[in-house]
Amino acid sequence: MSKRLHERQRRLLKARMRHPRHGEIDILVRDVSERGLGGRCDLDIAVGENVVIGLPDCAPVEGKIAWRKGQGFGVLLETPINPATVKSPPPSEKPTTAPYQVPTAFRASIDIKRPGFRTRSPAPDTKRR
Repeated sequence: MSKRLHERQRRLLKARMRHPRHGEIDILVRDVSERGLGGRCDLDIAVGENVVIGLPDCAPVEGKIAWRKGQGFGVLLETPINPATVKSPPPSEKPTTAPYQVPTAFRASIDIKRPGFRTRSPAPDTKRR
């Protein structure tokens, strides 16, 4: 029997967390539920610390670190969120730029001849009748 009160949904997205000691830090969210989320970060955070989570397309929500194991942690959120709205932002479109242009100094000249190669003159006819 699981201790979870709300069903979690798997996610893999970047988010921001405002931490009392570390300030704004990047986190990786691994799963979300109505009242919590699981994530990972490289910094040392402690159980019981109050944090503010900034998820894509959601208003910042306050919470408390509920557990910590290695780099993984869980946050109990103070206000419920809709897990269906928590998604990665769409990838930004690449800027449209002109195709690469070879610098003038490195462009081939109009008269292209390979040094060391000559065109052959016709060989003398060696077959005599």
